[in-house]
Amino acid sequence: MNTKYDVIIIGKGPAGISASLYLARAKKSVLIIGKDFGALAKAHLIENYYGFEQPIAGIDLAKQGVQQAENLGVTVLTDEVTSVEGLYPPNKETGENFKVTATTEFTAEAVIIATGKERTGLHVPGFEEYKGHGISFCATCDGFFYKGKTLAVIGNGAFAASELNYLYNLTKDITLYTNGTELEPGVKELLPPDVPVITENIHSINGTATADNAGIVSGLCTAPNAKNGVETACKFRPAQGIFIALGTAGAASFAAHLGLETGKGSNSSSLVVTEDFLTNIPGIYSAGDATGGFLQIAKAVNDGAQAGSAIVKALNKTATK
Repeated sequence: MNTKYDVIIIGKGPAGISASLYLARAKKSVLIIGKDFGALAKAHLIENYYGFEQPIAGIDLAKQGVQQAENLGVTVLTDEVTSVEGLYPPNKETGENFKVTATTEFTAEAVIIATGKERTGLHVPGFEEYKGHGISFCATCDGFFYKGKTLAVIGNGAFAASELNYLYNLTKDITLYTNGTELEPGVKELLPPDVPVITENIHSINGTATADNAGIVSGLCTAPNAKNGVETACKFRPAQGIFIALGTAGAASFAAHLGLETGKGSNSSSLVVTEDFLTNIPGIYSAGDATGGFLQIAKAVNDGAQAGSAIVKALNKTATK
């Protein structure tokens, strides 16, 4: 498989696919990487999208979009992106500005983040309270502050393994918690062999005091589900820092790692973009639910079309210099 592309799109939903159509028709090489179809796959029937006389299942619409892109020569890879890095210095001769890591490493001149909106979190007591008080969402951003300390990573996929491996260079006293689920296939092999994996349910996150009273994380409480729905006693497990790596890396995760600007308040997980869907980092664009706003397919398709068109203009301008 080719590892160098003009544009790499992270996310194979309506925004990412739409962007790829405009890029491919402009003769740009495009790679789309997505683990799944996100929220679209969970839509039972879509009845408000232009051009469909009869309702269509979300998963069927998603698959049709992928086929449409592939028909134009777009490479669509089902995989999980664990990191995006800027290449310093960038290679001006080859146009390689960014490295995108999945099972394989790829390079591109431009990147579009179209990962959708993260709609789930860890719904346990203490999670909201201790965000920023011992709970972190970015190993490369905050790991240094926890050097040599007792840490917990919460997640069960490749993204969690990637975050844990980074932290493992800073402390060997680290445990992976999957919160009641099994590790995804192949993840065990990505972990250091001496790292414990706890699959019990997480029932609470505890602190030295309340966050309002300068309290910080002191650990988490887990318990397995016993038969007949009766749970065993909760066991306290100490941790001086907890890193959240649930699911796949989304817009907020990439923002934290790359220094992308995000919104405020309720839009804190949305990326801020210009009218050309360019983020505050040249060469990185975003489209669809990842930018917030009206979380509908019609808006995502529009975003993708505009982002793709803007990148075509930018790449053509660079090529003429």
